[in-house]
Amino acid sequence: MGAFKHLVNKRLSRRDFVRGSAMAGGALALGGMGTGLGAGSLKAEKRFNDIEVAGLWDNNWQNAPMWLSPLLQAEAGVSLKSRELYDAGETTAKIVPQLLSNNPRFDWFCMPSLYFGLFAEVGLLEPLDQYLDNFGGSKEYFDWIMPGYGEFYSQWGGQTYGLMVDGDIHNLHYRPSYFADADNQKEFSKQFQRELTVPTTWEEYRDTARFFTEKYSSQDIYGTSVVMNPPNFSWGFWMDVAGSYGVTYFDRNMNPQINQGRAAESLEMFKEIVETGPPGKTSMSIGETIARWESGADVMSVWWIDLAEFTVRSQGLERASDQATALVPGTQQEDGSMKHTPVALYSRTLAVPANASEEVKEAAAYFIYRMSHPDYSMNIVADPFCGSDPYGKTHFTDEAAQMYTEPNPQRGTDELWPVNDGIFKTFDQARRHLDGCQANVENAFPQIYWEGAGEYGDALGRAISKFISDEYGAQDALDEAAEEWVKITQKLGFDSQKSQHDKFLEAAKRAGLNFDV
Repeated sequence: MGAFKHLVNKRLSRRDFVRGSAMAGGALALGGMGTGLGAGSLKAEKRFNDIEVAGLWDNNWQNAPMWLSPLLQAEAGVSLKSRELYDAGETTAKIVPQLLSNNPRFDWFCMPSLYFGLFAEVGLLEPLDQYLDNFGGSKEYFDWIMPGYGEFYSQWGGQTYGLMVDGDIHNLHYRPSYFADADNQKEFSKQFQRELTVPTTWEEYRDTARFFTEKYSSQDIYGTSVVMNPPNFSWGFWMDVAGSYGVTYFDRNMNPQINQGRAAESLEMFKEIVETGPPGKTSMSIGETIARWESGADVMSVWWIDLAEFTVRSQGLERASDQATALVPGTQQEDGSMKHTPVALYSRTLAVPANASEEVKEAAAYFIYRMSHPDYSMNIVADPFCGSDPYGKTHFTDEAAQMYTEPNPQRGTDELWPVNDGIFKTFDQARRHLDGCQANVENAFPQIYWEGAGEYGDALGRAISKFISDEYGAQDALDEAAEEWVKITQKLGFDSQKSQHDKFLEAAKRAGLNFDV
């Protein structure tokens, strides 16, 4: 989701910017550029006449454009002119006014993918196909993107409006030592009449979390903690459970489905899991769940993949070595099969404003295309000072796993990225980490990403909180959320919402996402 531990909350001065770019340029001279793998690697030929492009991105995503700037200048005559940062909570406030202005401050930008459909639908994004057709390897590039990300967060209505740079999805993180402990195995087996293994169902997850909480809470160690705050993120953690129970967002006629079928049953299960957590469990924030994992206070955590990455140094060597990643739990279906629905929540998409200067649009498109391309992104996703998670097929290979254990050759060190020695200490640890992530990507459950996404998510999250805090029953809470969804749909225009929902369903089908209506 982003390199939370390395936030840069200030705008860079020109001196900081130049210094950072110079350090990256030194890395190019000493270590070369990232490897090109399986996506039509481009020749390093100069395409532009020393054009500078300004960028905007959130302050959780970090520094990759800065250290890539001298590399792309050497490759094609395009570089980063400046950067502007925004906090995640002010995404629309920072981006939308510029997309509507006659002279936007940025030539390309990075956005949470849940806004991608909205911005594309209303014509605020530049169609990129005309530029990509001029860049070598673009067809191979789109074949390389994992299906759950490429068409879903790049295509809208048959055209390309964005390029992936961060493949967020929920994963199950756990501490292997607790599962391997002989006493734990014996006690768990006696209590539950089954072996202590990494849970594969939500019932097993609840029972395992309870077991660890009951045994270790006196030591301030708990089975799990769950993100409940802010509400517009917490709903996604319920949907990890609900999706596996067969819950969807809307039917094809835009009738809310979040209160139908087994939805209330899944919310009851979610609450039972939350209740295994520590004091403050009903209002647990994203930051608190990070701190708990860093300190070793939770045995398991359903979180984005990079929880095990950007916390490595703060955990210390022993604790950082005692972590692994697995497929989120699921629910057994009537036919005996298992359904897992890890939510692809958040993610990041790169785009060019439709109102950007015509003189820089192609250069800006090239800059973001190369940043997304495996020639460079192989190293970016393995760097703890960026915030990008895997989204391309070669991001899960053995060669990619090795990159998690090595310095990033694209950069040196600087006050903004003070170390450069990889994330994991061993290849085996990196390999297990990527295996767990890939299993979740292959079972991805899509987030709402059309107009109204934030409002729908916030309404659902607030209703869930009311149930968790015992204000409402499960069915009543979901009924209230469904009523709010109907109002949001009507406010935004039923026909428009249905049209966008249809595009969402078409994209999900083409991408092969784990989503049925």
